[in-house]
Amino acid sequence: MKNKFYSSLMLMTIITVLFPSVCFSELKTVQGEYCDVYMGDLKNKKELEVFRKTLRTKSIENGLDNHIHKTLKGRYTHTCISYITGNYLEKVVVVSHTEKGRKICDKVKITFDPEVMNKYLSQIECDLFLKSAMESVCTGWDYDIDDILTKKTEKINIGLIIEIKIPDFEVSKREQLENEQEKEFFTMTKRDKDKYKFIDRRHLKTILEEQKLSSSGITDSETVKLGKILNLDIIVLRLIYENSKVTKVLKVDTGEVLLFKTYETYKETKEEGWISHGEAEDGDFYYDNRSIMKVRPNIIRVWSKCIFSKAWIEKNKDFFQNLKKMIPQSDYNKLHHRTTLYEIDCLKNTYQNIQYVDYNDDDKSLFNFYDYLVDKEIRQIIPDTILDVLRRKVCE
Repeated sequence: MKNKFYSSLMLMTIITVLFPSVCFSELKTVQGEYCDVYMGDLKNKKELEVFRKTLRTKSIENGLDNHIHKTLKGRYTHTCISYITGNYLEKVVVVSHTEKGRKICDKVKITFDPEVMNKYLSQIECDLFLKSAMESVCTGWDYDIDDILTKKTEKINIGLIIEIKIPDFEVSKREQLENEQEKEFFTMTKRDKDKYKFIDRRHLKTILEEQKLSSSGITDSETVKLGKILNLDIIVLRLIYENSKVTKVLKVDTGEVLLFKTYETYKETKEEGWISHGEAEDGDFYYDNRSIMKVRPNIIRVWSKCIFSKAWIEKNKDFFQNLKKMIPQSDYNKLHHRTTLYEIDCLKNTYQNIQYVDYNDDDKSLFNFYDYLVDKEIRQIIPDTILDVLRRKVCE
């Protein structure tokens, strides 16, 4: 028995020496950093402490997020990363914590087991529903542009021309719409500062006037000519029609059209109170300004509406056919839009789905998912998504 024990011990020692990864996977250490400005009451110590803890968590998630995207080259939702933060970390060491007035910064060193983390991320169960939702909200026109442009050794010089083709459109609304479109485009260039150098639209307009060109009805050859004068690599035309928007991306040195895509508005809403806050592959998004309600300090509830695009409904028709079988009395062949009641934590940048209702094109309710919405988990709001735009609208 004793000889058997020593034989087993010796075998384990040999395995450990020759094949260390069989017994122990190598731990990895990365750093994360996050800063934010506290806008609450400085005298409210409890609220300030919650903010500090949230910021600490974000600094950890920042380190993991950077590591995952650099090593795995994949896109994972913040919910997946938050789960890793709460379950798969070996150690977190605070490198520095600074507070200058309301600006608070945390820098941390995170130790984790990459094999365990990668195994979790490779599982199809890893937040599959939210991942598909993220992919839909992250496929707006700015994301489409970003996807087709390959980073050079130097920054890409890029400019934007906005042309509104809606008859008798009010001047004040025209300026507001142009500013909204430019802000979305600027957000894309800001997401990857090392990739883009953005030429201000006003400077671009000045050059148009000097060249005696009009942004209204500008041809491809004129656009390329303008791009060469400004030393641009890429110039983007954003054409706004009454029921659709078109994105056209031109390569200046060759005149090649890299992208020409129409984003159809299935049915514009004219209802009072509904305000646009974004567009994506699945449709146009609005929020009901009348429904905004503060339920607790920093907690806002608001109804949002997505008017689905025809292309998105066609793409997901099998899913809706299956849904129709589950709910025979509902005609999902006529699905038109969905309203969702969000509960948003303005301080923590999180949200929760409270209720959502699907409607047909006659504005008749197909199904109310309140009683069936089993996944009411509180989730992190992903930066620069449509939901993040909504958060900024209702929390400011």
